[in-house]
Amino acid sequence: MQDKKIGASRIEALDFLRGAALMLIILFHSSIYNFANIHKIDFSDPPIIIVLMSFMALWGGVFIIYSMVVNAIMALRRSEEGGFNREIFSNMALSGGALLIFHYILNIFLGRWNIDFINNRPDLTVLAGSLREMTFVFPHIGKFFEGSSLSTIGLNLIILSGVMLLMMRGNGIKKQKRNYFILWLAGFSIMALSFVRVAIFPVMAKSIAAGDYLTATFFGFFIANPYPLLPYLAYGIFGLMIGMMMHGGRRDLLKKIIIPSGIAFAVFGLVGMMNFDKTISKPDFFWYFKTNFELGLFLLLTAAMYFLAGPGQYVFKKLAFVRWFSRVSLSVYMLEVLLSEILRIVLFRFSPAWNQTINGCLAFGAFNILVWIAILFVWQRFDFKYSLEYYWVIMSAKIGKRSTKLDSL
Repeated sequence: MQDKKIGASRIEALDFLRGAALMLIILFHSSIYNFANIHKIDFSDPPIIIVLMSFMALWGGVFIIYSMVVNAIMALRRSEEGGFNREIFSNMALSGGALLIFHYILNIFLGRWNIDFINNRPDLTVLAGSLREMTFVFPHIGKFFEGSSLSTIGLNLIILSGVMLLMMRGNGIKKQKRNYFILWLAGFSIMALSFVRVAIFPVMAKSIAAGDYLTATFFGFFIANPYPLLPYLAYGIFGLMIGMMMHGGRRDLLKKIIIPSGIAFAVFGLVGMMNFDKTISKPDFFWYFKTNFELGLFLLLTAAMYFLAGPGQYVFKKLAFVRWFSRVSLSVYMLEVLLSEILRIVLFRFSPAWNQTINGCLAFGAFNILVWIAILFVWQRFDFKYSLEYYWVIMSAKIGKRSTKLDSL
């Protein structure tokens, strides 16, 4: 059973989901990483609010799924309009490579930092460290070997552009049963086997200590916190499947494959998490089940937004500011720490003890969101000119690639 192909209102709904996810990331990043007494928490059994906050801060999985949904739809559209063209998929891979560059800029210079939770010692990026210490601070070498949502999205684009290219050769895109079975089996297998990173993880630390940085880089992308390719490649594979289904108007397959898979992953992950000690900072079996639960939840949210969306959706009109976050998500993500650190300095002048309680930190996170809404309110009046997305569109045009970074598709 085929339905009409995906319309603007469906993509608008997914944009809304991405914008809401970015707002939650800002809220919990600003809260967790400013809590002055985090070292006093019993990390062998942390309070449920801390576990929930750490979970809510890791919404990068939504961006991975969203990215592959949208890129799959655009690739299939352009193939239908202009015929099979390898350049479509090479452009996806180039976009992935660009995101890898942004990953290093974020991890080393502009982004969030890691915390040695036990000793309460943050491993700061150049920006955060320099603003806090008021002198130039360069991060520890380990920052070069951490994964991020940007690196994982980039690698997903590079790998899955090749997968799409292989599927579409010889009109193979029409072999839907074969394609969906292979993709589902690959995604399921990656998630099922991703527990192996628990055993492999010490190899990365040994590689860094031995100065084997090439091996450390590989394992950094593959298994390092917080967004290792294993298991997050599976998120991209399921995103690719959803994009193909949406493009073809296959609501029936979303109901028969994606929703049951989402329920299965969510239940499996939830049951597993209940049987292991709660942790928030290391690769272990709790995090293995957590990533399964997240995948299930995000699959269900993506399908729900697709099915619930319709033309003139009231909530999208009334909460238009959520879509502002989505339209310039890369810019906001790259600059969220800069704004957070500036607001942190200002707030300390008025309330030196604001970060001593988790409630104070949550209020600070909410204030960050309000300031971003004000910034985006002004910026959208100028069509987000000079944003990273603005320059992305210009650079894409120069190499003959049509970009929809600032469009709603």
